[in-house]
Amino acid sequence: MSKKSKLKRQAEKQLEQKRRDELDEQLEKEKALRRGSMAARKMRRSARRGYVNGLMIFFTLLMLAAFLYSGLFYGGVTIVGALGGFAELIPNSVAYRMIVGDALMLAGIIISFCGKHIMQGAFALTGSAVYLHGALAVINDLRERLDQRGVDPALYDMDKDYMKHYLPILVLTVFSLVILIYGIVTRISENRRRQKQRDNAPVKSIIES
Repeated sequence: MSKKSKLKRQAEKQLEQKRRDELDEQLEKEKALRRGSMAARKMRRSARRGYVNGLMIFFTLLMLAAFLYSGLFYGGVTIVGALGGFAELIPNSVAYRMIVGDALMLAGIIISFCGKHIMQGAFALTGSAVYLHGALAVINDLRERLDQRGVDPALYDMDKDYMKHYLPILVLTVFSLVILIYGIVTRISENRRRQKQRDNAPVKSIIES
């Protein structure tokens, strides 16, 4: 082989190696970009998830405030008055309903703080419904009595006062429903993501199996 041919072959090898090096460098850059893009997406998802979780905690705090004001304090006053004989017009059945409602709502709030969004709805929404059933029984009974003749005019707005004490529990109901819907949407999204991962997972070849 002549010297010229050797030099030409050597130049071709160098050019081919240069092309390989450039290709490898390009592939490394693309991999780095994909890794950076994936990391950025993860960071955005984490930030978004942190924001939403913070919002859910804020909603739960509003639920707790409504429970302490309406369910625990005024519900407790009603329960003590009925069972203790201080409020003879309120039947014991109403007190028992409020006790069950308070217990379920408190359980739902605790579960919500633990991040169990769907389960909290089962407890909190059921509890608020039971509580409101008892509260509305008290309010309706008051209205019937106030419609009778000979009632002291100073008592005409008593049913409205009771509504102001009992109905704030609807704050708990509304935000519990919001958290429940969020939990359901999140669960569905997570299930779809897992199903997509299973569908895109590499399948073992017949030879490997």
